[in-house]
Order: sequence, then C-alpha cells, then structure tokens
Amino acid sequence: MHGRICFDAGPIYLYYRKNPPEQINQLIDAINKQKSIAYVPNIILIEVYKHLCVIDGKDFATSCINSFLLYVKTNIVSLTPEIIIKAGSLKCQYRTELSYNDCIAITVALQNKAILHTTEKNLPKIKSLEIITYDF
Repeated sequence: MHGRICFDAGPIYLYYRKNPPEQINQLIDAINKQKSIAYVPNIILIEVYKHLCVIDGKDFATSCINSFLLYVKTNIVSLTPEIIIKAGSLKCQYRTELSYNDCIAITVALQNKAILHTTEKNLPKIKSLEIITYDF
C-alpha cells in the first residue's frame, strides 16, 4: 500500500460512512503514517460534500470535510492551467465515459504518478493509469 495515491470522491465518501471498508481505513492510516503520499483535487471535495450532505445533512458533511482537511495528511491539488487542459483533453476524448471530476482526478493521478483510488467501475483504459476500485 506504499507509494502515491490520488483520491476520487468515492473512497473519501466511504471513509465517512458507518463501517468503512477496512482497505480504506488502512489506506488512511498509511497516509497519516506517511507510508503513502496522497493527492486530492480540491474540486473532488465538493463532490464528497454533496454525497455526504444528501445522506446525512449539511452539518455532517461540513464536519467530515473539515475533519478530512485537518486530520488526513493529503496534498490538496488546485486546478492549474496544465490540469485544466489535460483534463479537458480527456473529457473531449472520453466525453460519454468520463465525468469532469473523473477527468480531473485521472489527470492529477497521472501527473503525480499516483494510483487512482475510486469507486468508478467502468473507467476506460488509459495509458499509464493504475486504478484501485472500491465497492460503493
């Protein structure tokens, strides 16, 4: 589990649900023990907030996002012109298969040579992209 990882929204959402998968607990523990380096595109946290808010309300979602930002040692990645162009190119190429957030997370994963951790089941094969998928 060592190395570089990039989070999509699904695994972060699962981490804050009751009884998260043990794999995700171990992943967060490895990040906090600095055995793994984690990247999260900042826009992904909006999607996480939305999912948590729909299920458990605004207060819970706000608490979870604040907790994640304070206690999980991740690198929050802002959109740069390079990320925008590369993610836009992916969206153009895979316009029916990928969401905008998928394209951003994939771009950040590729730029940082990180494994993408996601709940998406049907991502297209993209050169050099490694994926670990969790059940949602």
